[in-house]
Amino acid sequence: MTSKKIAPALKTQPQKRNREESTQRILQAGLEIFSEVGYDAATTKMISKRAGLNESLIQRYFKSKSNLLVKVTYSCIDALRKEKPYPPAETPQEEIYRFLINKLENISKNVKFFRVIISRVLVDPKMGMELQKKKPLDLFFIERLFLFQKRGLIRTDLDIDGLVLLIANQSFAIAIMELILSNKSIESCKKQLLAFSKNLTKGICAIDPTEDD
Repeated sequence: MTSKKIAPALKTQPQKRNREESTQRILQAGLEIFSEVGYDAATTKMISKRAGLNESLIQRYFKSKSNLLVKVTYSCIDALRKEKPYPPAETPQEEIYRFLINKLENISKNVKFFRVIISRVLVDPKMGMELQKKKPLDLFFIERLFLFQKRGLIRTDLDIDGLVLLIANQSFAIAIMELILSNKSIESCKKQLLAFSKNLTKGICAIDPTEDD
């Protein structure tokens, strides 16, 4: 009796590891296939073949192709969260510019996939609402701006959380409109972000920024 009760318990951990491994393989395959052929042309059969797994696992783990696209997007966001933050800057303007560039460069790594997401959201508003539930948390950026505020370099009447949201939205807007939809070069986008960071700093700083033009 004792051995029969222990045996199933011994199999639980390997099964859990196998599911986690299979899930990651499907997510990676989904990222690759969606990026290569787009959402409509991608099939669960293509994704399962790329992952080297049975197609039924996609239905079991993700329920549908549209939900798999959402989960692949979530995995990209999680990957960004795990990246080490860039070195801190000495001025608010430079800190904001580094943050914007960091966002831009991260998005540029998977431009094709983000094109797929944008095109899908335009025809499926529910997916857009679903993706809004999970956004990158830029806690280190918030903390750095708070430190500048405490040092008197950013106006004390400003809401830092709201400011970070504004800056993050700007970085995403330029990446979407210029890099992804208009196919502008990353250098062109950087020039716009530099101009934005300088103009924004003039409005939020308690003293004039010292950065060179």
